[in-house]
Amino acid sequence: MRSVVRPRLADLPDIDANRSAYRILGWALQPGDVVCFQMLTLHAAGGVDGTERRRVFSLRFLGDDITHAPRPWPTSPEFPGLKDVLPAGAPMDHALFPMLWPIPGLQD
Repeated sequence: MRSVVRPRLADLPDIDANRSAYRILGWALQPGDVVCFQMLTLHAAGGVDGTERRRVFSLRFLGDDITHAPRPWPTSPEFPGLKDVLPAGAPMDHALFPMLWPIPGLQD
């Protein structure tokens, strides 16, 4: 029986144990502020003090050249059953990924 090597994301280092070894960026944000970053950017948010609530609205945008690449590891967010209806390499033409800004003349 052959063993199968499955690619996976690298384990994260313990950044808090050696914060000075990493370039850590942060901003004092106010309600209504927006932070944008590439999806593979390691990111985190601290908690809030007292009885305050932290509310977050997250969007992920894909280019028109992106194709489905199922992963053997859990993704965030997970899309249960997507690999069963959208084969690997297929365009992201699915109700879970609506087109927000069509380019005139390029759509059916």
